[in-house]
Amino acid sequence: MKPSSLSLAFATALSLIALPHASRADVVVMKDGKKYESATVLSETADSVTFKYMLTPRIPDTRTEPKANIAQIIKQRPEEIAIVPLRKLVPSEDLLTADKYEGIIQDQLRPFLSQFAGTAEAKEVEAMIATYEAEKAKVTGGQLKMDGQWLTPEVAKRETRNIEAYRLRKSMNSAAAKNEWTQALTEWDKLNDRDDGFVDTEQYVQAVPEAQKILESYKQVLERQLAEQPQLQLRRDSATKGLVEPDLSRTKKAIAEEVAKFKNINDLEKKTRTHWMTIYKYDAKGIQAAAKTVVDELAKIAALDLARLKATNEAITAARRYLGDQNVELAEASVAKAVEAAGRTSIVSSAITKLKSEITKVKGELGKKRATQRLYGNSGALTGATTETDDRVAKAMEESAKDKADKKAAKDEEKDEPVAKSTGGLTAGSKGGSSSSTKSSSKSERTSSTEDTADSDGGLQKYLIIGGGALLVILLAALFIQKKK
Repeated sequence: MKPSSLSLAFATALSLIALPHASRADVVVMKDGKKYESATVLSETADSVTFKYMLTPRIPDTRTEPKANIAQIIKQRPEEIAIVPLRKLVPSEDLLTADKYEGIIQDQLRPFLSQFAGTAEAKEVEAMIATYEAEKAKVTGGQLKMDGQWLTPEVAKRETRNIEAYRLRKSMNSAAAKNEWTQALTEWDKLNDRDDGFVDTEQYVQAVPEAQKILESYKQVLERQLAEQPQLQLRRDSATKGLVEPDLSRTKKAIAEEVAKFKNINDLEKKTRTHWMTIYKYDAKGIQAAAKTVVDELAKIAALDLARLKATNEAITAARRYLGDQNVELAEASVAKAVEAAGRTSIVSSAITKLKSEITKVKGELGKKRATQRLYGNSGALTGATTETDDRVAKAMEESAKDKADKKAAKDEEKDEPVAKSTGGLTAGSKGGSSSSTKSSSKSERTSSTEDTADSDGGLQKYLIIGGGALLVILLAALFIQKKK
């Protein structure tokens, strides 16, 4: 080995010995402004630096750069590296539940404090925990974070459809960011369903251009795969031909298993009428079919009149809010605006029909409440529930019975006045005198006597009529017999 080569090997060995701990990472800053984050310096000479970095989030690469091109190499401490993903947690995501807040606190933030206590980064994480605890308390109280804004419990209840649409829209974009195209477009289908979807929401209007962008990106992926398929197939066939046993059998078996797995998935998707089918890079027909589906969907989106749809959905949303407040008149006015904005043909016609039915139902309920108010004289708000109905009915019946009794007593007293005058008023204040109860008793007796007399007279009249009728029949029969003789 030449002396120069020996010196270079020795220097390389020293640099390897001096490598940072595995948990450390470096940032290589180039003079042109480019940065290689989470890099690891592998070796360094008087003229150059060799370092490893991530070409993509999953693919590492090694690069050697002249020192003349490097502005700075920043050596990072372990806590500086560990806090990088945690900083992405603030601000918090939308629509998090209380359980998810607690999970992030316990699984991601508190472990950092345990490992790096006393560092400047630990203080930063403590502030994150305080933020998450405060937001968790809001969610527990019924609030909801949507699009970076906090909704009160009342607003969250009224905005149920927009919130669910926003959840699907968020899921669609999240899947697309990971290049999970079929998953992203499946979420789009849930939004885009004419009957059970959310085409009548404001969130749908915002999701349309996002879905269009996702479809365009997926179309490019499919076109690239379709162009590469013949070469991929050729390379695999050539590689298989060059193999000998036992590698040949093992390779053929692996290929057959891969194809069978795809076929099973494909058959199941066909049976369940899956819109966005799984593709296989060696299946040219499947790729072509997927590309056609994308083109068809893009054509449907292009046919949408977004300006008209935006006006329609805003009116529908306003109608739902008014309906939530039981303001039927304004709800109907907003529906009329929605119908006018939608025009003759619209993807929201089914939603408008359902909304009209909801308004009719609420009108019926309010009509019943108004009828109850008129019946019982309730001056409370129409929106309040009718309470204590049974008590009011019982009270009304009691008062009615009392009025009848008082009227009857007054009539009885009027009947008794002549009798009292003729007897010198003995019934009302004589010595040893009769009490009011005696007066009532005498009235009762007279009434009873009168009723008995009436009953007796009525019975006698009945018997006389029956007897007379029988006698008349007997006489007529005798006269008839006499004539026959």
